[in-house]
Amino acid sequence: MRISRGPGLACLALLTACGGGSDAETAARDRARAKEEWKISVDEGGTAAELALEQMDIYLTENDSYPEIWEMAGEGVVLVGQLPKDARVDYEEAFEKLVGRTIVVEAQGGDPRQPKSSAITLGGVSVPVSGGFLVVEKVTGKWGGSEGDRTLHGTVELQLAGGTRTARGKFAVHAVTWG
Repeated sequence: MRISRGPGLACLALLTACGGGSDAETAARDRARAKEEWKISVDEGGTAAELALEQMDIYLTENDSYPEIWEMAGEGVVLVGQLPKDARVDYEEAFEKLVGRTIVVEAQGGDPRQPKSSAITLGGVSVPVSGGFLVVEKVTGKWGGSEGDRTLHGTVELQLAGGTRTARGKFAVHAVTWG
């Protein structure tokens, strides 16, 4: 009696190559990989900082006449502002609409129920941010929501402490919509 192992081995090889497991397991792996790059790196006159970011929360609105607001937070950094009215990401999490757009950083804002002040830690000291902007250069990841891996990558310029100092750099942050 001859036993054929060809199809069984082919299926096993295919499952191994694809990673096997469920979508939840794959999403968790993808999130863990993406999380390694969620940070903001800035330099201000020779003072550099690289701070881990948790996520960028985008608060949706039902009324198109109001802008979607956002806040970005991590260890030693809080940035807040509004998205351009013509670049609404909405419930579809259409983050691609933000690519190439200038997103203003404001001194105060974020979730209106708990407004925050923008600040970043440089040289071990929390420095107020009076303004600035983000420019999204690309969006990566395929898993949406708070447990996903959708990541915005781009450049940042921050006006510090009274607007006389500027910090410039790069960011990558997990983006999540709330509505």
